[in-house]
Amino acid sequence: MISKWQIVGDWLKQVRVVCRRYQDPGLSALLSAQLVLIFFAEPLASDGIALPATAMLVIIGGLILLLVLSSYQHGELVVLVIAGTVRVLTGGIDFFRGASVTEEAMAISAMLGLLAVFWTVAGIVFGPGRVTAHRVRGAVVLYLTIAIFFAWLYRLIAAIIPGAFSGLAFRVGEHGAISPFLYYSLTSLTTVGFGDITPVEEFARNLTMLEAVVGQLFPALILARILTLYADERKRAEKATDTGESVR
Repeated sequence: MISKWQIVGDWLKQVRVVCRRYQDPGLSALLSAQLVLIFFAEPLASDGIALPATAMLVIIGGLILLLVLSSYQHGELVVLVIAGTVRVLTGGIDFFRGASVTEEAMAISAMLGLLAVFWTVAGIVFGPGRVTAHRVRGAVVLYLTIAIFFAWLYRLIAAIIPGAFSGLAFRVGEHGAISPFLYYSLTSLTTVGFGDITPVEEFARNLTMLEAVVGQLFPALILARILTLYADERKRAEKATDTGESVR
C-alpha cells in the first residue's frame, strides 16, 4: 500500500524535475527582476509607492523557490524556510498588535533569505554543465545579492546605532524601502564613493571596507572560475570527440 508520504515524495520529485528544466532561464529572469527591484521599484517604495516593490518581491520569491527546488539540496531550502517563518511572524505581530516589530527581526529574515539565494545561485553557476549565458547572468545575480545583503546590514546598523552614517538616516516605519541603503551599498561595492554618505561609527566603517574589498575581489574570482569551468568543459568535449573518431 502506497503511503501518504510516498505520494508527497513522488510529487516533489516531479516538481523538482520541472524546476530543473527551467533552472538556467530562471537565473536570467532573476537578474531582470533584481534590476527592476533595485533601480525602479525600491526608489518608488522609498517615495511611498510600495506596490511595484511588493509585486517584484513576489516574483523574485517565486523565482527563488524555483531555483531552490531545482538544486536537489536541502540546506538552502531550510534557510529559506527559516527566513520565511521569521518574516511571517514579524508580519503577523505587525498586523495583530498594530505596531511595528523590531527592525532587527525584519533585517535578519531578509539577510537569511539572501544567504539562501546566494547559496542556491552559486551552486548552479559553479555546478557541473556547460557555461551558458544564463549562468554568466547568474554570476551577476550573485554580485547584486551581495549589494542587497549589505544594504540590509547597513539598515540594521542604522536602526541599532543612530548616527552611524553621516548623510544616511534610518526612519522608523519604512518597512521594505531600502533604496538609500542600496545606493550606499552599491557605491561601496563598486568603490565609487561619491562622498555624500560616510560611515561614522567604527563598526559601520569596517563593514564598508569589507564590502569594498569584496567588490574588488569578487568579479576577478568569478571570472577566473567561469573561465576554468569553460576550459574544462571544452577539454571534455574535445576528448569525447577524439574518442569518437578513434572508435570509427
